[in-house]
Amino acid sequence: MFTNQTHLQHLLRPDQYTSEEQYRAELRHLFRPAWHPLAVKADLARPGDFLTFDLLETPVLLRNFNGELRAFLNVCPHRHSKLTDRPRGNTERLRCQYHGWEFNADGRTGKIPDAKAFRPWDRDNSCLKRFAVETCGDVVFVNFSENPVPLREWLGPVWGPWQDYGGDYRHAATWEREFPCNWKIVLENSLESYHIPEVHPTTFKEFSTEENSWHELTETFTSYRTVPPNDLPTRSANWLVRRLGRPVENMYWHRVRHPHVTGASLDVMRIMQCVFPTGPTSCRYRSLLFTLRGARRGPLAWAIYRFLRPIAAAVARQVFDEDGRIYGGVQRGMAASPHRGVIGTREERIFHFQEYVIRGTRGPRELGVVADGA
Repeated sequence: MFTNQTHLQHLLRPDQYTSEEQYRAELRHLFRPAWHPLAVKADLARPGDFLTFDLLETPVLLRNFNGELRAFLNVCPHRHSKLTDRPRGNTERLRCQYHGWEFNADGRTGKIPDAKAFRPWDRDNSCLKRFAVETCGDVVFVNFSENPVPLREWLGPVWGPWQDYGGDYRHAATWEREFPCNWKIVLENSLESYHIPEVHPTTFKEFSTEENSWHELTETFTSYRTVPPNDLPTRSANWLVRRLGRPVENMYWHRVRHPHVTGASLDVMRIMQCVFPTGPTSCRYRSLLFTLRGARRGPLAWAIYRFLRPIAAAVARQVFDEDGRIYGGVQRGMAASPHRGVIGTREERIFHFQEYVIRGTRGPRELGVVADGA
């Protein structure tokens, strides 16, 4: 059942999806304190493996130092060059691409070419800027705060469910795409099932009834769950799940930790997605897909696992692309809209999300003013 039984007001104004001021406030108050899922452990399996990202106007380097994952600002303290422009790779030493300065796992300098030219040595101002790194399941998170809240505490009620993004579920694919829209448009689309018949006519076909839908709403988290239809695809998936030694729960979950991390789960797969603003009217959407491996071994279990991976990836990408076709039109409508907006009970998680955005960027007082329509 839905929490609300009457429609709700659209709390955010259209200009808050295009405003530079709003974008800067969201970066500062919502995204800087947040944890960001960037990779899986398998991406950094060997010592020396590294990945780089341009995240929230910040270049980031994530690297395996002999089994320990560390994240740094991808900027050399010498002459401000990026340490590397490569998106991924493996190197014996962390070395700046410009002048060859080397850095240790703690971010301090190692070998410096012609080091005597820099006497006296200012060691404290020659270190890389380090970011916090933690994991949940197989997912690697990074945080930009000086004193971040521990990841487990920040994730709260999603920590437990997201622990199995790994284990019985193996990483199958990662993809991302740039969209010409405000990040909130992408996130809000994920929070409601009302668009399903129009946007996903072949992948989902229709939305679940209210009697078959359950919402949970807290200050920083919302969830939606429903029972999948008892059709041939569901029955076939349940057969495969049993063959892999996993109990059939027959439940679809969608969970979001505000502002930007979502996780969806079925018995055969898990997917974590994260939307990052790149400007007032642009964003990057990243997906990490896991498919069921299960506890059983042997030729049949291996064949089923290998069969599931490409099918789950194809369906997930199709849903991703179907949603992606809508975002640009929503953004263009926002830029021209004179309307106040309205939110149905099926979309109540959007209302809750908008409360979070306003509270985080403007404060409770403005939230009350906007909610009252003043």
